[in-house]
Amino acid sequence: MKGYLPFKLAIILLTLPLPIIAQVNKNAPESIGTKKKRVSTATGRAVVVTANPLASDAALKTLKEGGTAMDAVITAQTVLSVVEPQSSGLGGGAFLLYWDQSTKTLHALDGRETASAQAKENLWTSSDGKVVPWLSATRSLSAIGVPGTTALLWEGHQHFGRLPWEANFQKSIHLAKEGFIPSPRFLRSISLAKKIGINHSQTFKSLYLPQGPLPSGNKAFRNQKLASTLSLIAKGGVNQFYRGKIANTLITDLQRQQNSKNSVQAITNQDLANYKVQKRKPLCRKYRSWRICSFPPPSGGGVAVLQAIGTYELLSKKDSSEKATDHWHLLAESLRFADADRSHWIGDPVDWPVPLKGLLDDNYIKKRADAIKPYKASFRPLPGKPKGSELLDLASQPRTAGGGTTHLVIVDLDGNVASYTGSVESVFGSRRMSGGMILNNQLTDFSFLPSFSGKPIANRVGANKRPMSSMSPVIAFIDDKPVLALGSPGGWLIPHYITNALIRSLDLNLLPKEVVSQKLLSVRPNYTLLEKIDEWSNSTANIEKGLRNLGHKIKYSSFSSGLAIIKLHQGSWHGAADPRREGKAVSLK
Repeated sequence: MKGYLPFKLAIILLTLPLPIIAQVNKNAPESIGTKKKRVSTATGRAVVVTANPLASDAALKTLKEGGTAMDAVITAQTVLSVVEPQSSGLGGGAFLLYWDQSTKTLHALDGRETASAQAKENLWTSSDGKVVPWLSATRSLSAIGVPGTTALLWEGHQHFGRLPWEANFQKSIHLAKEGFIPSPRFLRSISLAKKIGINHSQTFKSLYLPQGPLPSGNKAFRNQKLASTLSLIAKGGVNQFYRGKIANTLITDLQRQQNSKNSVQAITNQDLANYKVQKRKPLCRKYRSWRICSFPPPSGGGVAVLQAIGTYELLSKKDSSEKATDHWHLLAESLRFADADRSHWIGDPVDWPVPLKGLLDDNYIKKRADAIKPYKASFRPLPGKPKGSELLDLASQPRTAGGGTTHLVIVDLDGNVASYTGSVESVFGSRRMSGGMILNNQLTDFSFLPSFSGKPIANRVGANKRPMSSMSPVIAFIDDKPVLALGSPGGWLIPHYITNALIRSLDLNLLPKEVVSQKLLSVRPNYTLLEKIDEWSNSTANIEKGLRNLGHKIKYSSFSSGLAIIKLHQGSWHGAADPRREGKAVSLK
């Protein structure tokens, strides 16, 4: 099909064991399984929801001490670097949407990793022109992008923090130094990392599997090197990470691991010193009576969410029931058409003029909606042709894998709201380490081929470029007042989870507890995935039969969403954490 890679080539690009293809598998560490778990909820004037109880409790303590939502983000992320390193950390990157109540302004800070200034288009092709297998690429030094998390936290603190920078590191330093009891998910993630390959990283094995078997679930787990790294950043600020001792150690560690027989495109001291957080313009679009805002490119997730929700709005009824087949059909089709566009048009805007205005234009969304048949499923829909794309002759890339990501939402007593997604890309990133930090493999989010059939791919590798991401932090408004904040990990599926959650939160007026605990749907270009959990039990047969009658090819699987949601309801903020992970919601009354 024109504009899409052939099926066999797509398979080559996504060659990796089933448990980590977007982690949609019963063996994925985030899977909820068939037993329903308790949903953690909280209600109050200030609410925190993160993927780990230790991070949530620490962030809430920061708020109690007078910190802002930004201070609490720093506390939460640094603690997550210790207790949830499989998902995010200082060696990764992040996106932040931040509502500053004092100025009534929404900000978007881009801390996405960047490729080295030395990076070439052929990063993921061998000398004989073959594509490097995805799993092998994740272990490569070339997969490590310049980390942006520390710079984003620093930049956010300069603008929105209230407590001393160092104060927001106290809990994470304590946990790294004195230890914490490993959670079941932490241990499952180590096991999964071992399955996908850790022999290339002696530092990983020495820390996480020092005796061979998994760490004890009853004994404190310590990371002394990370405690030292956190202490250096707490005292010395951002320069320690990008120009000081941490930077020098990181580059030395990477150079030590290079194989002299192979040419490796790895980051350098200069790359670290040149890193900058980008201040982006939030991407917003009206949905019924709400204004929904998410993240712009290099996120493709934000575009996909706004396109999907806009298409669904035109095709559905406001009071559409989840018991009806047409709801699920129209949702699936809206997601599928949005996916076709983001795999084709989205890349780092420093390389290509992404036709954002055209992609979100009302007339364009209507054309996409008109192409969807209300009584027939589509098969591999083509990307559209939005205004602004007339001079762009591009090829599409297949969807990417990965899922080492976390999301957190915070509202403080002053009304500031943070929606933050952080990632190291795969489970424990590249499994390589420096200074106790897990180093990302985000450069595998680039297309493995720079072009196809003579047409360039928007998300191709390039010097200093940021790879396209699916991370989609969201804040929704009514009359310029924030009423909802949410996001999720989940790799390519993130916009699917968030679109599900937006419809439930806004159209069906469900509280966060109900939103995070109900069944999910996802799509691929040629089939539809239904979540294999008990919540389908009373309606599965009818919905599945209805979708099949419309031409959907149905498959069942477990999903790895990690939705974190806060919603303003009757004057109080309500928060909930996805039961598929180990998140916790906490609040100040």
